[in-house]
Amino acid sequence: MNIIRIERVLVAVRSLAESRENWRRAGFGIAPEEFQHRGLRIARLAAGAVEIDLCELDAGGEAGFLAAPLSEARENGGGIIGWTWGFKVAPHSDPRDSTPAESKQSIVLPSLAEQTTIAEPLASGLPGVVTAAVKTNLDIESRRLMLRELCGANANAVEYLEHIVVMTPVLEDAIAASEAVGVPCKRIREVGNGARQAFFKLEQTVLEVVGPAHGKPGCWGLALMCTDIASAVATARAGGLQATEPKLAIQGGQIARIVEPLDGVAIAFMQPGPRRDN
Repeated sequence: MNIIRIERVLVAVRSLAESRENWRRAGFGIAPEEFQHRGLRIARLAAGAVEIDLCELDAGGEAGFLAAPLSEARENGGGIIGWTWGFKVAPHSDPRDSTPAESKQSIVLPSLAEQTTIAEPLASGLPGVVTAAVKTNLDIESRRLMLRELCGANANAVEYLEHIVVMTPVLEDAIAASEAVGVPCKRIREVGNGARQAFFKLEQTVLEVVGPAHGKPGCWGLALMCTDIASAVATARAGGLQATEPKLAIQGGQIARIVEPLDGVAIAFMQPGPRRDN
């Protein structure tokens, strides 16, 4: 499978109406129309070319492989349950081999080029993280422009998803699982107290996996690159959210955080600058 990007991030929420308002207060544009299928309701927003789906499971919903993780996360206040990998179809392949039919375990999600896309579960090798594969043939700029048209501009100046942070008990297992599906580890960094970070990069987004995790494993949060971090902080504060003052980031540039997670998702805003961790 030719995986080329993290296509979307899946966030479990308790109330879609409340979550839409929370993320709007943080400065995100949100698609006005909701997507509904088999008891799954989705509100769509974007970080550049990566879609972020706020997902609510109706009572009795049959959302394929997402039903169990959505239910569990909802009981714990929400949070990132995983993401979809975007894979590119070979130019001369038979379309019948690359367009899966909906099955009991698959899930229908909203698409950009077509009305819907089918996501097939794919083992993540990361406890507490669900991943799936979806067909994608749009380039990064096309996705960015289409998502901006769909969701509107981000008032917080978020330009792209810089990285996703995941905590895992056994780092070696996570590396092996990712490389088994064609996503190679780019770098491993010692962070002290026996913990290490493994980095995987697809397009603009870094997947940062930290292990061994001493708490509950799973996705911790998102770091979002902005063109103006002061504007991102001001927008969040104007929306009634607490946000820290920007400071120098370990890897370079500046970083600021929304103090309380949004639907269980830790949010960091970043602004580019010279690297400091080489």
